[in-house]
Amino acid sequence: MTKPSPLAAIAFLLAMQAPLAAPAAASPATATPPPTSSDDCPNVAADTNTFLSGRTIAVRAPRGSLSLVVVDTVATKERGLMCVVRVPHARGMLFVFAPPDADQGFWMKNTLVPLDMVFVRADGVVSKVAVNVPATTRGTPDDAVARADGMGRFVIELGAGDAAKLGIMAGTKLSLPPLQAKE
Repeated sequence: MTKPSPLAAIAFLLAMQAPLAAPAAASPATATPPPTSSDDCPNVAADTNTFLSGRTIAVRAPRGSLSLVVVDTVATKERGLMCVVRVPHARGMLFVFAPPDADQGFWMKNTLVPLDMVFVRADGVVSKVAVNVPATTRGTPDDAVARADGMGRFVIELGAGDAAKLGIMAGTKLSLPPLQAKE
């Protein structure tokens, strides 16, 4: 049996999502790179739809507006963008932690698309951007899964390359609404 081409696999995944979510508005130039796979992600279409249909807040960036799903509980923070195969341009997740600013460590276990991770202090100033943190491929041992850490009370995950496209870098001031972690 021959292995399907990457384009055939992407077409299949998108077809699986069609009844669940509207097509992405992103152009091919801004689309998230093709997905990888994980044995721990049996239903990527449902996981992606859950992310895409989540309640969002708008956050202004220097070159556009972000649409972010707020994750503020232990369970939602542990899940994050695991098993999601598409992160449209300027969409992402905003992780909320209890004050004060602290070291936040993230890993890419079962994360199927590369991400930019934006670490934001309580005052809204970006302390660090971890750029193009690689996706996890099938069979990657836990000790080889990509990791990123930084200082802040908030972490924003975006598709790889979006931080730069949106003008977000260390020192950028973002206006976040008042948010509390539900821990």
